[in-house]
Amino acid sequence: MNCLNGTTSLANMACPVLTPDETLNFFTEIILCEILEIPSQKPDKEKITNTITNFVVTDVSVIDVDLGDEVEGRKKVAVQGTLKLGIEYSADEPEQQVHFAKFDIPFHGIIGQRPCDPLTNRGLILDPDFDIDDYTVNLCLEHEQYHQLSPRKIKAVLVLLIWLEPTTP
Repeated sequence: MNCLNGTTSLANMACPVLTPDETLNFFTEIILCEILEIPSQKPDKEKITNTITNFVVTDVSVIDVDLGDEVEGRKKVAVQGTLKLGIEYSADEPEQQVHFAKFDIPFHGIIGQRPCDPLTNRGLILDPDFDIDDYTVNLCLEHEQYHQLSPRKIKAVLVLLIWLEPTTP
């Protein structure tokens, strides 16, 4: 997927639509909690009028998990990237002009098998034939909250869902 400034992401962005009989087998959720500061050249913020989010997944790799018992073939998938967040806001000035501030928020996640059974798979991918090339990485923003801490600081609380979906031939 192509992103802003010609960057290419290794993931698709769309939240899953599942029927009651469907489940996600390989996924993780990440909570990003960031304190964002309006750049010094911008005016103070009165209120947020809009947000724009774009994800860039820069690395997807399969990692072997060693639990010290000499059993091989247990894996998880590591995903890393950047959430590119744009915040449009009205200035805390008499004219209340609209301004825009951009932020890059890095994220890292580990995807394992779900449901996770602590006695059997412990969230590990146990398929010896697992190949990441047989899956598409998907990512979506499930929830976002913004709290004004001061005229220049915003606390962003964001919940990301990252999952693998089998590619169809």
